[in-house]
Amino acid sequence: MPNNNDAATATTSCSWNFLIFFWSFICILRIAIGFQPHSGQDNYHGSEDKGAYGGDFEAQRHWMELTIHLPIGDWYWYDLEYWGLDYPPLTAYVSWMCGWASHYIVGEESVAFESSRGIEDPNHKAFMRGTVLLLDLCIYGSAVWYATEGRDRKSLWSIMIALCQPAIMLIDHGHFQYNSVALGLSIASFSFIVQSDFASCVWGGFFFTLALNFKQMTLYYAPVVFFYLLGRCSSQGPLSFIKRITSLGSAVLFTFYVLWEPFVKYSPSDQLTLPPIQRLEHVIRRIFPFQRGLFEGKVSNLWCALNVSPLNIRNRIPTDKQPWLALLLTLLLGLPSCWKVLQIGLKESRSIATVKRHWILLLWATTSCALSFFLASFQVHEKSILLALAPCTLLFWQDPLFIEWFSFVCVWSLYPLLQVDRLQVAYWCITTIFASMVWFRRIGMGQTKIMSIFSGKSFLLRAIPNLSFVGMIGLHVAQALIPPPPRLPDLYEVLWSVAGCGMFSFAWLVTIIKLYSSTSSGPSARFKDKAD
Repeated sequence: MPNNNDAATATTSCSWNFLIFFWSFICILRIAIGFQPHSGQDNYHGSEDKGAYGGDFEAQRHWMELTIHLPIGDWYWYDLEYWGLDYPPLTAYVSWMCGWASHYIVGEESVAFESSRGIEDPNHKAFMRGTVLLLDLCIYGSAVWYATEGRDRKSLWSIMIALCQPAIMLIDHGHFQYNSVALGLSIASFSFIVQSDFASCVWGGFFFTLALNFKQMTLYYAPVVFFYLLGRCSSQGPLSFIKRITSLGSAVLFTFYVLWEPFVKYSPSDQLTLPPIQRLEHVIRRIFPFQRGLFEGKVSNLWCALNVSPLNIRNRIPTDKQPWLALLLTLLLGLPSCWKVLQIGLKESRSIATVKRHWILLLWATTSCALSFFLASFQVHEKSILLALAPCTLLFWQDPLFIEWFSFVCVWSLYPLLQVDRLQVAYWCITTIFASMVWFRRIGMGQTKIMSIFSGKSFLLRAIPNLSFVGMIGLHVAQALIPPPPRLPDLYEVLWSVAGCGMFSFAWLVTIIKLYSSTSSGPSARFKDKAD
């Protein structure tokens, strides 16, 4: 007769072996992408002409250099023409820590003041890639794992889909950025604010404040987070509202104060008499550069799509009116998601089922709101689509067909940027691996019926994924075989922008439909059933 203890030991060993394989696979994908070129490598920018050397890789390295050599009052003022610091304070502090780590691990020449500009030493590249990998796994990976129970096959598939997103991996580990830090902090925040006890909401507010102070684009989530927390604060009457808003507001304001106080307190070395309010104003202007115009590159959003001939909307609207028009349209598109989460927040979450429903609706709402900003806000970058993609991936078992389709559309929309970075090989390889995962998932599901926006009775809805894939692959083939005419050198970039805008607009509409009709089926977050 087999011994029960031996069987339990074998099961535990099998579980550990699987987890080791699981996380090793996720790490290997990221490391493999890291062997490909990064943005601005060898000062290559395609047909563009950049004033400063390199790209985002050199910018992040330069911030490490300047933060460890200059007093904190100079961080947002030093040589702004050469990749001046333009991310919020938490990014600056992380750059300072990474800078000192590079100084001691790689060597002081890797972050030597000014003389290290443009350095692309293999050891330092490995260190830089390692910082992205470490922060990605520790913050984004742990946030996704915490938010999604890893106990059964379905939830493990959800985690795998979230952590193997081609778009996120190619931008962070290929192009080179630390988006996963902000995304991880945001997901951690969402996981906390839906818990039944309001103390968790305070922790959620703290994590979201960290996300805002790491990457300003997490403002894409801010309206939904604000209205949901406003509903939670208002759900128990006036006295409870005062108590809750005070505790939540105190945590948020104190966190902002700690992170921002040095940049208000200390003047730049060459402007010691500069008033504190002007120091603060300068940092805010660095983080939100409204002077750049409605858009720069060709992004798959409404403004770029509406700027093609004969519309040319950017030339028809006065420059000073463009930010206000963008703000108005963004608010209109974001209003449905904000209204819904306010209603949900007013319904106190006291059971696991209710908390689970709050979680699902909050993810649909943050996806919808992020798409609203991507489609309509001012100065959108291609990489901003990651903010809509991250929460959407956690809804995998709510509508796997839609999430798979949306994942492919997101990475496809980034191809013009990845092409400039010479990441075509990484793009095709990682997209093929992700497509294989999707295929294996469908094989594993067998004949199980999956509810999806694409599996209803409407022939048009059922046809959208296939039509989209034909269009996306068709553009790839056309670009490879047919040179653009001389008078339209950016023809394919424009087609990418217009087609991407159409698909993202449809995705926004789907999120609204899901938000107002969603149920709580599928794997839950790691919820705690506590009373307030």
